[in-house]
Amino acid sequence: MTTRRYYTDAYTREFPARVLDTPRVGDRPAAILDQTFFYPTSGGQPHDTGRLGAAAVVDVAVREADGAVLHLLDAPLDAGPVEGRIDWSRRFDHMQQHTGQHILSQAFLRIAGAPTIGFHLGADAVSIDLGIAELGDAGAANAESLANDIVTRNAAVRAWFPSVDELATLSLRKTPEVAGPLRLVAVGDFDISACGGTHVAATGEIGLISILRAERMKRGIRIEFLCGGRARADYARKHRVVRELASSLTCAPLELPASVSHLQGALLETRRELATLKERELDAEAAGRLAEAPARGDLRIVRAAWEGRPIDEVKGLALRLTAIPSTVVLFGVAGKNCQILVGRSEAVAIDLKPCFERVLSRLGGGRGGGARVLQGAAGTADLATLEAALRQAEAEIAGSGP
Repeated sequence: MTTRRYYTDAYTREFPARVLDTPRVGDRPAAILDQTFFYPTSGGQPHDTGRLGAAAVVDVAVREADGAVLHLLDAPLDAGPVEGRIDWSRRFDHMQQHTGQHILSQAFLRIAGAPTIGFHLGADAVSIDLGIAELGDAGAANAESLANDIVTRNAAVRAWFPSVDELATLSLRKTPEVAGPLRLVAVGDFDISACGGTHVAATGEIGLISILRAERMKRGIRIEFLCGGRARADYARKHRVVRELASSLTCAPLELPASVSHLQGALLETRRELATLKERELDAEAAGRLAEAPARGDLRIVRAAWEGRPIDEVKGLALRLTAIPSTVVLFGVAGKNCQILVGRSEAVAIDLKPCFERVLSRLGGGRGGGARVLQGAAGTADLATLEAALRQAEAEIAGSGP
């Protein structure tokens, strides 16, 4: 069995070891050592990476069959002595995030009576799930403040395997159901919990705990947060964005909310004005197209085809024209999924559905429907093909008109 040195020493970066076995895991070579400081994925914390001799350690896992620690490699190793080297930036990041999670979980328990029921440490974000139905902004802010107060105190963080007698005297935040010795992690006198992960030696090494958001889930509230280097990098990114926005809006950073609100109001008013102009434009276009449409007895058939025109505009034009008595419209928009609109005025006694279906069929088939105005999508058709199909439809309607 491999001696797991990370349990008692999270700070060793390089160490000697002996390769005892070299199994394969799937298509990857692996190594089992006599001792290791590489942390395997477990308890919500990802594995370490680094090197064993000339091989890169790309994953670390515990074999279920016998509990052996498997170091998955990018190249095979021979049995015998080997030098291990931990990717320290990744390891220390995980130490900051995991210790910060312990503190934040206890803070939410004290502030909101919310137990932690889940933990995930990802490459970009860290989250805990709280077993509570509601959590206001004040609850999250107060828990964050308490957590950072513990960081500022630079409380000692201790990890150890207590005796059975000592364990009986301790009050754990949560007691897991596990077989064998229980490893505890204590953050000063603030929190004691069972955990097998890697942690900093004192809370000041965390630097900062920053809550990003709270999201309601089916089983409670998910808190996304960052600690240490991740929190500082997040602050730097956001500060850069604020600085650039303030510069582009020619205002001070604290004036950004008012400036953005002013811009939103101006944009809303511009959209209203644009919508009014678009409505007037469609009214004028409808009148012009109706005037140009040839009379077919008492009926006027308005036919038109476009490339790239928004279908909502085309539908708006069709609805205006079909509100005028004795009018039929045959519209289409060419393209990959050719759009067809066929409509009539209320009193026009022509069943347009057969004509609509024939147009779709001529354009490669498609589907759609409606009542007075039928809309559908056909296959790919260029403008010339579409215009030919609509001309044929116009001839058919003119032949069946009153």
